[in-house]
Amino acid sequence: MRKKNSVEIVTIGNELLIGHTLDTNSNWIAQRLREHGWLLRRITTIPDSLNEIATAVEESLRRKPRLLFTLGGLGPTPDDMTLKGIARALGKPVRLNETALEMVRQFYKRMERPAKMIGPRRKMAMLPKGASPLSNPVGTAPGVMIETGSTTIISLPGVPREMEAIFRESVIPLLEKSGGRAPIETTLKIDGIVESAFAPVLVRVKRLFPGLYFKSHPRGGEITGRPLIELHIYSLTEKGREQVSEAASYVLEQLSELRIST
Repeated sequence: MRKKNSVEIVTIGNELLIGHTLDTNSNWIAQRLREHGWLLRRITTIPDSLNEIATAVEESLRRKPRLLFTLGGLGPTPDDMTLKGIARALGKPVRLNETALEMVRQFYKRMERPAKMIGPRRKMAMLPKGASPLSNPVGTAPGVMIETGSTTIISLPGVPREMEAIFRESVIPLLEKSGGRAPIETTLKIDGIVESAFAPVLVRVKRLFPGLYFKSHPRGGEITGRPLIELHIYSLTEKGREQVSEAASYVLEQLSELRIST
């Protein structure tokens, strides 16, 4: 069943799986999604494999997210095969897209005259049938968008600078048009109480406010150093604004009683 404003990300690259490259892209996108009222449900990392890409896309589409991002694999080299994998998952052919080709040509024209559109460069303009290119203002490979059923697939380069530029120019307007409100949130810093002692309070407040999202992050040590916990309380709806405040007050009250008893 499709979830309103739900998002999934598939990151592609052997370099991610062998620990050579840190996936900062997903973290950056997750922050932008949260700011615009979208909910990231899943991040999947897979190798540079046509079958793996097609399978990951198929599995995601069965869960019917509103948006599916693929990150990486849009370049000119043989291991850049994301668009072929998406095409296979959708049962569509890959064709030369003239608009995408012109985007690539214009980039190389700034580097050399005349711009030689050799095979690897033309490869970056080979898109699944029905897909639209997204302008890349700082790099070569265009982003790609394609609608399938109730899901929009958006493919972005893996180079962070290029991914962010396309995202800001082409994706954020979509998020603003179709998204919700940014979450209502507050953060409590709980000093001097170890996480194991705080856990029962967290259980109770979650039970009292089932519509809110709670996440505790220990910032100090249970054994050495002074304990410090950051508790984040979120609501994804405007209706939860009062509940966030009430939940925070409840936690502070419980902590006061806990300190007295200890």
